[in-house]
Amino acid sequence: MWLLCRMAGICTTITNANNRLVLLLVFRLLFLAQSFAPSTSRPFFATTKSKRRRSSISNANIPSDPTDSNFGRKDYWNSLYEKESNFSWYAGWDELEPFVTEFVPSLNNPRMLLPGVGNDQMLVDMVQYGYTNLTAMDYAPEGIERCRDMLMQSNNNNEVQLVVADARNLQGVFENDEEYFDAVFEKGTLDAIYLSGGKNKTLAAQNLQLALTELSRCVRKGGIWISVAGVVDKEIYNAMNAMTMTNPPQDDKQSMWTCLVGHGSIHTTDDGYTSNNIDGSLLVWKKNE
Repeated sequence: MWLLCRMAGICTTITNANNRLVLLLVFRLLFLAQSFAPSTSRPFFATTKSKRRRSSISNANIPSDPTDSNFGRKDYWNSLYEKESNFSWYAGWDELEPFVTEFVPSLNNPRMLLPGVGNDQMLVDMVQYGYTNLTAMDYAPEGIERCRDMLMQSNNNNEVQLVVADARNLQGVFENDEEYFDAVFEKGTLDAIYLSGGKNKTLAAQNLQLALTELSRCVRKGGIWISVAGVVDKEIYNAMNAMTMTNPPQDDKQSMWTCLVGHGSIHTTDDGYTSNNIDGSLLVWKKNE
C-alpha cells in the first residue's frame, strides 16, 4: 500500500526526489485537513519463489472501514494499482539501500517481510541486490498482481513469496508466524493504516496499534524493524516505544523494542550516507531478547 498522492483530480507521477518532496508536503496538508474538516466534506483522495498464498484477511478484530477516508477502502487501492504499473513513495532503493543493508545485511539471507508493498519497484531492486528471502504482502489483491508482473518482467519471479493479507490480522498467514521473520521493512504502510481511520483519531490509533501488534508478533527476538514514514512518524515512534513484552519474565513491564534510530534524529552510516536525504523519517528498532 505504498502511497500515491492524488489531490483535486490532478495525477502526478513521481520521477525525482524534488517532486516526491513536494507531494510529501501536500500529503502533510491532507493530514491536517482531515483533522479539522467537517464530517460532511468530501475526501481529498477520491476518485515465486513467487507463490500465490491464499487470502487470509478476516473481519475478526478489524474495525469497520470509515466512510471519509479512501485509505481504508480496498476498492480504492485495487483501482489505484490497476492504473499504475509501479510507484515508489518517499524514496527508492538507491536512497534506502545504505540504511537497509546496514541494519539487515543481505549476506545473512534474512527472512524479511515487506508489508503494504503495493506496486513499489523497490521490491525488484531488492531482489536484484541480493535479498532472496523476501515476503511481499498487501491487503489489496491488485497490488500483489502488480508485484507478480514486475517480478516476471525482471525474470525474478522465483525469489519472492507473495501474500494477500491485512497487517491488522495476520493469524494463520505464515507458517509458525510467531517470530517468523528476521526483519520487517515498511515504507508508508503505517502512514496509510493510520490515515485509514479518517477524522476518527481513536479509530486511526486503533488501526495503527493492531498493525504494530500483529507485525511485531511475527518478528523474532533480535530482529529488526525499519519504517520510513512521512505523515504520522511521531505517532508510530511513540506507539512502538510503548509496546511491552506479552509475557515478561519479571513483574515489571519490559519494552519489546529498543530504538536504534528515533524520531527527529539523523542517522549516518559508516560510509557517510545520512538519513535526512530521504523524503520521510527513518525509524529503526531492534526486538529485545
